[in-house]
Amino acid sequence: MTITLYHFPQSRSLRVAWLLEEMGLEYTLKTIPAATAREYAKTPEYQAINLLGKYPTLIDGDLTMVESVAIMDYLMHKYDAGSLKPDVSSPDYGPFTQWLHFGESGMGMYVIMLFAHSYLLPEEHRSARIAEWGRAETHKCLEFLASGLGDKDYLCTSGFTAADISVFYMLYLLKIIRQFDDAPDNLKAYFDRLKQKPVWQKISAIEA
Repeated sequence: MTITLYHFPQSRSLRVAWLLEEMGLEYTLKTIPAATAREYAKTPEYQAINLLGKYPTLIDGDLTMVESVAIMDYLMHKYDAGSLKPDVSSPDYGPFTQWLHFGESGMGMYVIMLFAHSYLLPEEHRSARIAEWGRAETHKCLEFLASGLGDKDYLCTSGFTAADISVFYMLYLLKIIRQFDDAPDNLKAYFDRLKQKPVWQKISAIEA
């Protein structure tokens, strides 16, 4: 097994690194420093494996993948995911699948628009209208998440799964840009609970 993960701090590669660690898989982590990440993404070396010039990129033998949630799905089907992925016969399988993908396809666009137009882009390129739209739609997503979570510790009744990893990344971005303060209380408690996970503590240490 020769798994390599290209990682850029605060990028979606965090999801993949967390899952790899939880699954106990051996892998090589190639962390690209934030100061040089954009330049490295344009190099012939990186373009040869990812024409998008984004992160993550995962290489597993002869296979190269670049979509974080798809990578998670692939890893859990190819290798033993244990309790991180409910069995298809479990009542948790449907909710698990929904939340796994909701972390990106359901709320990703809104969070990224809010992120870009309130934090990432230079002031002259930001749009207050887009930021407000992103904020409103993100709030709907947080309310939906809070409703699905209810009084459970995690999104699935069986406990912590890869779906929590997927969703956590978006909450992490909102926390970075200080747009999480108005989240429902159960989501705030959920976020704090996930932050205490030993693997997150290990993975987040590489963000410094």
